[in-house]
Amino acid sequence: MNVILIISDTIRHDYLGCYGNDWVQTPHIDGLAQQAAVMENFFCASFPTGMARKDFHSGRFTFAYTNWGGERPDGEMVLAEMLQDAGVKTAMIGDTNNSQQYAQGFDHLEIVPSAASNLDQVPETVELPAAPEKLRFPMEYAQRIARNALGYASETDRRAARTMLAAHRWLESQSHDSKPFFLWVDTFDPHEPWDPPQYYIDLYDPGYEGDRLMEPAYQPSGYASEREIHHMRCMYAGKLTMVDRWTGFLLEGIERMGLADDTAVIFCSDHGFYHGEHGLIGKVHLDRENRIVGRWPLYSTISHPPLMLKIPGVTDGTRLSSFCHPPDVTPTILELLGVSIPAPLQGKSLLPVVQGESGSLRDFAVSTLTHITDEDVRCPASFRTDEYLYIYGGDEWPSELYDLKSDPDETNNIIDSCREAGRHLHERYLDFLRSIGCPEKTLEARSEFQPTPRTELPYRRLL
Repeated sequence: MNVILIISDTIRHDYLGCYGNDWVQTPHIDGLAQQAAVMENFFCASFPTGMARKDFHSGRFTFAYTNWGGERPDGEMVLAEMLQDAGVKTAMIGDTNNSQQYAQGFDHLEIVPSAASNLDQVPETVELPAAPEKLRFPMEYAQRIARNALGYASETDRRAARTMLAAHRWLESQSHDSKPFFLWVDTFDPHEPWDPPQYYIDLYDPGYEGDRLMEPAYQPSGYASEREIHHMRCMYAGKLTMVDRWTGFLLEGIERMGLADDTAVIFCSDHGFYHGEHGLIGKVHLDRENRIVGRWPLYSTISHPPLMLKIPGVTDGTRLSSFCHPPDVTPTILELLGVSIPAPLQGKSLLPVVQGESGSLRDFAVSTLTHITDEDVRCPASFRTDEYLYIYGGDEWPSELYDLKSDPDETNNIIDSCREAGRHLHERYLDFLRSIGCPEKTLEARSEFQPTPRTELPYRRLL
């Protein structure tokens, strides 16, 4: 058995047809889902991009002990090294180099260039696609993003296309090697900036002439009109459709090369994005210097990416409701490749659930930003069950509670009228933190139910 893990950054599950969307065109990903096990309750654990990658690499809930830029702790085991030690050929190909501290043990490591190839033909200063206050700043950042969008030579110059083409080339080079392999394919698309060729955007909003929030300010959404937000969603949809095309190119290549019958394909993302939902745009609150000045709750919109596992002879389009996290993908890959799962891993293999031998890995999901960036600031965290979403607000947000049976869109906060339910979920949240070895200082800091948010907080630069 071979395994290919495809991570496509910032995909919201609700923009895919296989998760119920009816207006965005994603035929190749939806086609994969028809042959896979689709996990309906896959939620990020450590948020966002770099932290999620560390969870995938380590099979652990890394928010408890490291941050985005933090080095790999002594003794930390990572997936590629475990596979390499077991005689599995390993490769990573991607256009994002997030959490490179954990990307070790790959026989082949290829970081695909992410900048447009024709930048030398673009003026140093270009017209911004929207009013400056609506874009992510500082000005030099906005200019760099706008210039790069003008410098693409063609669709094949985009990140997703380059990465899938490179992955295809690597697979071609393995055609005469019978040694089992693990290939990690990682593309930053459809992460912003939403700059696919215009014909993708015209699929959803042709003729639009207003401000284009291709790299929007991470702020409460009041700065953007409803029409601008609609177009922002259409730009995102266009880029997702482009990602789908190139994901399909790689999937079709797997078939043509005769690998499909003995290669498991896992497709997933790390998190979503607020496109105005809950009055928010972005992932965290940034000031005009691109510094973090606040972290937001992780509602389903942003914490629920897709996960599907196509395993030859096992999966056939089933939909599974077990709660699961990125750390669970790591032991799943080990088990698929016949490698024993070491005790330090905190994730659990999904194979028993996929094969129908077990109903569920766990009955809850926890999503949070790292505890380590500023130990004196308690970040918001989400504790989710089938029935409730509990938001632990910490120092940056009021605590909240939502009845998911009657309020699946998470809009009616009932914590004041259902305090005992909230308190019970808070205790379960603390129990989980204890189970993964969170330091006593962390537990003590979060022991208070429904703490009062602080009015003044320090600036932070890292997640």
